Amino acid sequence: MSELDLDKIRSNYELMSDTEIIRIATQDAVGLRPEVADILRSEINKRKLSTKLLEGVVAQNTTYELDELTQYAETLRNLPCPNCGLKNDKLNGTVIHTVKSFVIFTTSERRPKVACPTCLDKMNENAISSTALLGWWGIPWGLIKTPIYIYRNLKSKKENKEQQANKTLLAFTAHRIGEIIAANGENEKLLEILKSEKY
Repeated sequence: MSELDLDKIRSNYELMSDTEIIRIATQDAVGLRPEVADILRSEINKRKLSTKLLEGVVAQNTTYELDELTQYAETLRNLPCPNCGLKNDKLNGTVIHTVKSFVIFTTSERRPKVACPTCLDKMNENAISSTALLGWWGIPWGLIKTPIYIYRNLKSKKENKEQQANKTLLAFTAHRIGEIIAANGENEKLLEILKSEKY
């Protein structure tokens, strides 16, 4: 990368808000070249932002073993439920599948969620009800997708009460690892990560 390109990147980072710099450091640093990471590091230090953000940059460019991901997932599992606020059960993940149809128009959605098993079960049940009522009305996709998505919700629901972190929670952890590491030890920030719709 030429010095001119690096100067342009440096200038762009200087024009960004703190929020944009935090987003890049915790969510969008995958594959960042070392010289660009150095510019980002310099900008974070210049603004006196949390040095944990630098850990988020490194985390996104590190390959984790399953054991390491499981440790971070366990940190999340021990938080209060982001949905009901209770701490009765360890958190886990599920995928909510919904289909809504209107004659020739069908929309389908797949959203991962992290919460306590009771809340996850309710979310899957609500998705099943919603899909059963509103999914069939589109031709042809509503008729095709509705039974598939009902089945997927039933299958996801079976994993809600697993004693260890399930595959949905592990995938969520891997995808959001930069944010999780940058917020490690700050439960409120970790809960915000769990509440956000981004995956």
